[in-house]
Amino acid sequence: MVPILEGDDSPLTILEVGGFPPKIDRFLPDHDITITDRQEGLCPGYVRAEALKLPFDDKSFGAAISLDTLEHVPPETRNDFILELCRVAGSCVVLAAPFASDAVKSADRAVYEFILAHAGYEQEFLKEHVEAELPDLVNTMVFMVDQGLDVQVIPSGRLDRWMLMMTAYYTLDSDPDLVPALPYFMETYNRAFYDFDKAEPAYRHFLIGSYEGLGERWGKLAGLASGEAAETADTRGLSLVVELARTMALKTKDREREALVTQLVEKDEEIKALREHVSALQDFMDKVKSTPLYNVYEKVVKRRK
Repeated sequence: MVPILEGDDSPLTILEVGGFPPKIDRFLPDHDITITDRQEGLCPGYVRAEALKLPFDDKSFGAAISLDTLEHVPPETRNDFILELCRVAGSCVVLAAPFASDAVKSADRAVYEFILAHAGYEQEFLKEHVEAELPDLVNTMVFMVDQGLDVQVIPSGRLDRWMLMMTAYYTLDSDPDLVPALPYFMETYNRAFYDFDKAEPAYRHFLIGSYEGLGERWGKLAGLASGEAAETADTRGLSLVVELARTMALKTKDREREALVTQLVEKDEEIKALREHVSALQDFMDKVKSTPLYNVYEKVVKRRK
């Protein structure tokens, strides 16, 4: 997930900004990780903090990381956000985000609309991507260089595969019976496809900057972006997922119809029971009215009223 740190010989102290709930520790178990975010949370290594005013001294961490957070920062404060990452990082800064392009914007819109149509709700982060202005890749890179970082850009999430992964994920996520399969699906995707995802056109890009020079400590980065650029998008898998989603939607409708039929049968049984009860009450009233005592009641008591 953070290729610059995978397999590094010496453990680093890492700060991830905007990383709650924590996930990065699954990929970097041998490093000392601190997570900050704005929301309330309780877990090891978590510190609630504002990204524009981090409660840490200069160069408190070996690396400062932000993954898929920059695009949710207001455009006018994005440089301030990056400055805080650079301030607390002693060695390197890793910044990953979807950056502005027509292809990324279209992909965000397509997946957002898919979730809305299939699962019936608005995915809040994708909605913000669609409605907000995504950061500019070149301007962000230049700003990091201006802070004294040697920066390299690595693509992540080849666009057609990213759309396939996202539609498959939310297809499973929308069915309670399939949700338990999600962790295994994601693990399989990461193990089987990640090495092929570092190619253009990419959904997001990693900007990896080092104060020490990439050639000295991070030379291995050159091989990380070795994925071949796609000549054409592979939409076959995407078509299969959409068809699966359509089939699941029909299955859901069938279950809803069966539930309604069951409810109708139950209501018919209730109505039948009520009618039998009313008929029994009517028979009882007829018997009461035929007794001599009821005749006395009719002639004496009711007339006095």
